[in-house]
Amino acid sequence: MKQDFPLAYDYLQKTRDLLDKRDRGSAKGARWYRYIRTQNIGLQAFPKLAIPRLVHRLCAAYDANADFCLDNVDVGGVILSENSPVGYIYLLGLLNSKLLNYYFKNNSVPFRGGFFSANRQYIERLPIRTIDFSDPKGVARHDKMVKLVESMLDLHKQLQEVGTPHEKTRIQNQIDYTDRQIDALVYELYGLTEDEIAIVEESTK
Repeated sequence: MKQDFPLAYDYLQKTRDLLDKRDRGSAKGARWYRYIRTQNIGLQAFPKLAIPRLVHRLCAAYDANADFCLDNVDVGGVILSENSPVGYIYLLGLLNSKLLNYYFKNNSVPFRGGFFSANRQYIERLPIRTIDFSDPKGVARHDKMVKLVESMLDLHKQLQEVGTPHEKTRIQNQIDYTDRQIDALVYELYGLTEDEIAIVEESTK
C-alpha cells in the first residue's frame, strides 16, 4: 500500500487512532485499516440504492456502478433480487416521492430536530407499487417513470457541472418541474383522489 497508494497510506497513518476505535476498539490490531463489517463487503460490488438512516425526509440515491461502500449504519443499502418486479430507476422515483415520504413519516420513529429513522424495519413496510407488465397502461406508466427519473439524474449531474448562477437557476427550475411530474405520476400509480393528494401536498409545506 505504501508503494502503490502513498497518499492513501499517509492518510490512514494520520487517522490510525480514530480507526482503531471503530466498533468499540475491535478494529484495533493487524487489520486496523480494513473494512470492519466483512459480512457486508461482498454486497458492496453490486448496484444498489443508498438510503440515509436519519433523515428529515425519505430519500434514496442510485449507485449504478457499485462505486461506493455503504456502512449500513448511517447509510443502508437496497439490493434488488434478480426476479424483482421493479427495477432500480423505477423504485428510485417512488422512494423520493412526496407520497412515500408522507407514508414513511407517519410510520417511522421521530427524533429531535425533525429527523426520522429510516431503518430497515421502516423501509420494508413501504407500500411499493409494482407493475402489471401485461397491462399496456401499467407499462406506459412504468416507462414514463423511468424516463422522468433518468432525466432527473441527468439534470442533477448538469447542475454540478455548470458554473454561472443563471445556468444553475435554469437547471434547478427544470429539476423542480421534473420533480412535480414524478409526484403527479406517483399519485396516479397509487390511485389517489384529489382530496388525498391535497393532504399529502399540504404535509410537505
